Amino acid sequence: MGATASTDLLFEPKVWSDHVKAYFDDKLVFGAFALRNRDLQAEGTGLTVNFPYYKQIGACEEPTETESLTVDNLSDDSFSATVFEAGKAVGIKKKAFKATGDSSAGLLAEAQRQIARVHAEKVDNKLIGEIYSNAVPGVYDNAIVGYKSTLKDDGMTVKKFMQGRIGAFGDKYDESVVAFMHSKQLLSLLTDANAGFLKSDANDPLSVVKGFQGRTINGTAIVVADKVPQYFEVIDTQAAYACSFHKMNAYGIMEKQMMEFDDDKDILAREIIVTGNEWYAVKSFHGKISADDKKSGLIITTEGE
Repeated sequence: MGATASTDLLFEPKVWSDHVKAYFDDKLVFGAFALRNRDLQAEGTGLTVNFPYYKQIGACEEPTETESLTVDNLSDDSFSATVFEAGKAVGIKKKAFKATGDSSAGLLAEAQRQIARVHAEKVDNKLIGEIYSNAVPGVYDNAIVGYKSTLKDDGMTVKKFMQGRIGAFGDKYDESVVAFMHSKQLLSLLTDANAGFLKSDANDPLSVVKGFQGRTINGTAIVVADKVPQYFEVIDTQAAYACSFHKMNAYGIMEKQMMEFDDDKDILAREIIVTGNEWYAVKSFHGKISADDKKSGLIITTEGE
């Protein structure tokens, strides 16, 4: 049998794109709960997307018999997000196809999976940077702190979880649909004397989401993710972690270009090179329309080793 040639790879960009996109969606953690918008894929939409919205009018008045009502005008505004490119290239030597204990199809499938994983990690990391953005240390741009520990060994509990959500959203606390917490916070939560409010169902649609632990009694999904960052400073000599929780459509992924693939052959290096890239933007919608439009909150707890 002759050496593996590029034609033996049966490379089809559309097939690769479909496969990797499916893996990409499966590997998203924070992105699994993002609003997905593909309006940017239209030609001529540029590299910045603007989100229009109407500003809120003033409060209702209670005029006296001789007073006139104040006339408010209905005005609009917008906020924007910038598009980024993410790309990855994988090279496979012809010798690898002969040396591998796997099949050629298995080797290529592994390349697809790994490209999908690193793309998903890139998007998730962008979302984490957006959610936990803080131009001033300790002051978060896109989330409100609902609870913050002040002493060490003040780990996550059922009570703190409730305090954090009510502290951030008030009587709208039950609108939180997901909470991302560090594994140390999850350990404290599950070993709390009042644990037991978390229920898991293998038939839950979110059971396919990496890190999904179950739902609280009011339906908030708990997802464990060690990408949850530490608080910017230690509290009483101990590291603290910031669990984030969100209402529906608290942040979004805007896709400018779906995953695209191309390949080339380096005849001197005897190597097949496959590249995949996408263009996207991420944006938090917390407080963008008005300061009262709270969509994301944080619970900061100190966790022991």
